[in-house]
Amino acid sequence: MSEESNVMKMRHTLSHIMAAAIKNLYSDTTTIQFGIGPAIDTGFYYDIDFGDMKISEENFAKIEKEMRKIIAQKLPLVREEKTRAEALKWAKDNGQKYKVEIINDLPEDETISFYTLGDFTDLCKGPHVEDTGKVGAFKLEKVAGAYWRGDEKREMLTRIYGLAFETKEELEAYEKQQEEAKQRDHRKLGKELDLFCFSDLVGSGLPMFTPRGTILRDILNDFAQSYRIRNGYQKVCIPHIALVDLYKTSGHYEKFPEMLQFVSQESGDHLALKPVNCPHHSQIYASQPRSYKELPIKYLETTMVYRDERKGELGGLSRVRSITQDDSHVFATEDQIGQVFGELIASAQDLYERIGMKLKLRLSFRDDGDGYTGTPEMWEKAQSAIQAMAEEHKIDCFIGIGEAAMYGPKMDFMATDALGREWQVATVQLDYATPTRFGLEYTDVDGSKKTPVMIHCALVGSIERFMSVLIEHTAGWFPFWMAPEQLRILTVNDSVNDYVEKIKAELAGFELDIPIEHNKLRMSVDDRNESLGKKIREATKMKIPCVLIVGPKDVEAGEVSVRLRDSEQKVKLAALKKFLREL
Repeated sequence: MSEESNVMKMRHTLSHIMAAAIKNLYSDTTTIQFGIGPAIDTGFYYDIDFGDMKISEENFAKIEKEMRKIIAQKLPLVREEKTRAEALKWAKDNGQKYKVEIINDLPEDETISFYTLGDFTDLCKGPHVEDTGKVGAFKLEKVAGAYWRGDEKREMLTRIYGLAFETKEELEAYEKQQEEAKQRDHRKLGKELDLFCFSDLVGSGLPMFTPRGTILRDILNDFAQSYRIRNGYQKVCIPHIALVDLYKTSGHYEKFPEMLQFVSQESGDHLALKPVNCPHHSQIYASQPRSYKELPIKYLETTMVYRDERKGELGGLSRVRSITQDDSHVFATEDQIGQVFGELIASAQDLYERIGMKLKLRLSFRDDGDGYTGTPEMWEKAQSAIQAMAEEHKIDCFIGIGEAAMYGPKMDFMATDALGREWQVATVQLDYATPTRFGLEYTDVDGSKKTPVMIHCALVGSIERFMSVLIEHTAGWFPFWMAPEQLRILTVNDSVNDYVEKIKAELAGFELDIPIEHNKLRMSVDDRNESLGKKIREATKMKIPCVLIVGPKDVEAGEVSVRLRDSEQKVKLAALKKFLREL
């Protein structure tokens, strides 16, 4: 959203109003120093140093009341420009050390502007609404700690977040969505549904998957890889460590020198846990001479990579240190790029349609920075090719400058979940740089040596992160074909046990009409000596998509009582397979 949009102006103005209210309320009892207070996608925040004073959500009612007083006065926001010397004098005279630092870091030729509302003045480049009476609906949301400028070696400031929207109705709708999101939180549901766990002894960001969670992982992976297997990809397998020299050649070490590495006590080799798979796959390609007749050569592999993250940035499955990728790499001629991209685009569209997510496309291009490998000519060629393919396939897309991988531009598929949130999922990347860095070649039809193009693709991406999105998208009610436990039979009493065996025999060998290895029916029987109500509650809590309730009357009628998430019905035993295939 543009900083110039009306709602962003409202949010930015509200950050100033909150700062003014805090100054009015607390400046007599503590030294308050202000950091930064930007507008963000759902509202605003301000980083503030309160000295020894502690601010919590208990203070919100008092701060909001003062903010509403300021809003009611409809104070104009008056802009003023100062010279660097004047700006520094203002900051020092007011004891604002963080503002001094900001001013000193501004480019010499940048205009330094201030905004004043009432008796509160703040360093700011704007923009804002005309007066405090035009800020829409707001609510203070939460308090968090934030290191100054994101540097954990610097001061810890108090960050106060606020929500802000143009209307009260929009604010209430957002709060309702957030409450729903809490109920769908994958960390909460992952524990309730027995899908994954963490251990302090194993370490932060290193999830472990239970039998039920592993079934779900395997199904997602099999499903994603089935598309590529149908398109001629071949499985390969690589080790989890490599010489650091591999990543020096690929360019990853230059960009990520903090990459985890260790020295072998036996050989003295400098090794690294792999953060990516493409350099390994390039060496499988390079292991023998290649001809144009073999291309495209398509490799696929599902494997873990390892990337370090700060503990504060780790969260559930959304951000982890061990990342499982449904990875694939294609080595192709330039004439084959369109065909390979077309296959992958069609696969992504079909996969996410089956999961129930709408897709749009971000064309991720480079910016003017220097953290990229390859020549500008390579980049121009690759970006033009990707844009042409998006237009050819008539996909709704937008361009994200600065979102490219270090070695090439990419198509990032953005999926919208049930709450309207957008996530990056599948990615297809075009790479001229890596084959050149590794000296990869093939013999062309005229006998000359040519460099292949490399295409990277992950249809799911990080399986861990995708599971977090999927769990929250479905609220744990997975589609029948992918649920870890698809069907549970509940008995009313022991008199129906023989009929249950008949049901199991009827369903023996049942397979789903979906091209994955895990297409056999996953079912269980709850014949405990417990009340039917308790059995139903437990099956519902585990979000079993299909529950069969079997009582004496069902035996007499040769049917079962089927309980789905939102309906119940009777189904004849002879028609049960057909019924399940249609779920």
